[in-house]
Amino acid sequence: MKTVCFVVPSFPTFSETFVTSQVLHTKAHGFAVVILTKKLLSSSASSQEELLTRHNIFDQTYKVDFKIPRSKIKRRVKAFFLIFKYLKFWLRVNNIPVRERFSTLPFQLNYYNQFKDISVFHIQFALAGLEVAQMKSIGLLQGRIITTFHGYDAHFQNLEVFNTMQRQYKGLLEASCYITVNTPYLAEKVKLLGADLKKIRLIPMGIDLEFFQAKVEKSLPTNSPIHLISVGRLIELKGFEYAIKTIKLLIDQGYRVTYTIVGGGHEKDNLLGLVAALDLKDSVFLVGVKNQKEIKDLLDEHHIFLMSSITDTTNRAEAQGVVTAEAQAMGLPVVAFNSGGVPYTLSDNKTGFLIEEKNIEDYAAAILKLVNNPSLYNTMSAAAKDFAATSFSRDILSAKFFELYN
Repeated sequence: MKTVCFVVPSFPTFSETFVTSQVLHTKAHGFAVVILTKKLLSSSASSQEELLTRHNIFDQTYKVDFKIPRSKIKRRVKAFFLIFKYLKFWLRVNNIPVRERFSTLPFQLNYYNQFKDISVFHIQFALAGLEVAQMKSIGLLQGRIITTFHGYDAHFQNLEVFNTMQRQYKGLLEASCYITVNTPYLAEKVKLLGADLKKIRLIPMGIDLEFFQAKVEKSLPTNSPIHLISVGRLIELKGFEYAIKTIKLLIDQGYRVTYTIVGGGHEKDNLLGLVAALDLKDSVFLVGVKNQKEIKDLLDEHHIFLMSSITDTTNRAEAQGVVTAEAQAMGLPVVAFNSGGVPYTLSDNKTGFLIEEKNIEDYAAAILKLVNNPSLYNTMSAAAKDFAATSFSRDILSAKFFELYN
């Protein structure tokens, strides 16, 4: 049985549910799995706590800890012993400060030696895999490396950051057998960083279609407000400011709509201030962080999904946005800004609409196309479910990863 080691920066997290889903799906298909992380959090930090507990995932999770003795004498004695034990690997490490070579590297080699029989290292978020790539390059680790970029790990806001990332990722990109990206938009970013085009594979993040199923067929209400919803961290990138301003336009035109924003983040106070300033307290609701079951239930209760992500002031844009697929699987048409990799997550004019970034007038007009045309809404709702099933099935997309593992 092959063992797949998922290497992640932190685990578990509320927003990165796809990591847990992929781990469980890989395990269910006959692979042994372990998780390696620099930052191990409690199960309560996840929106999938019940799944983690039921499948005993923490029993298979390792937190990186080189176990360096605090005592200077013990540290030096053990370092000398470990240098002798791993001498051929220790000598192969280049471009490392002398102090680190003697004080940290011996313990690092000893720690990673326990993973020498791992078949595959699947690195989720490139920065998490730098040490694994280094250990692979010197021969300590034998397993193949698959690196999955998600977006922020390929973002550079200026030439200085770009040059730094190129240097950081050089060893990782060389050590990786395959490099996966979720959209062509992200593929272009990764190629700029120096990835070999032959190694790049396009595999979007999939969703659990059995879980994301609507209780009833979607239709617009005739005598009650139409409910719009967004899900995401409360950060500039998500563009909630523009969605809220769009709701103001709709209400000022006499339309009965509500807007729910699911998520937490440092922009919360600014967004609440905007809601108050626009007198939208009875129409716009920031409901905080929710788990997967709660998000599914909210999607069931709403009619239209607003994907308002934009290119932020650091020039970062959404790479994919898994929640757009989840919403479509539940039958919600999507109205989105044409930003980053978002255009690859819906079918324009079939499952939703793509609008110029930050253009709230056109954004409102697109929403009204659905609101004022129940027949169009029904058609798009059905098409959204079909599109999610054919484009973002976890089973289909996971099979592509399994091929790489083998």
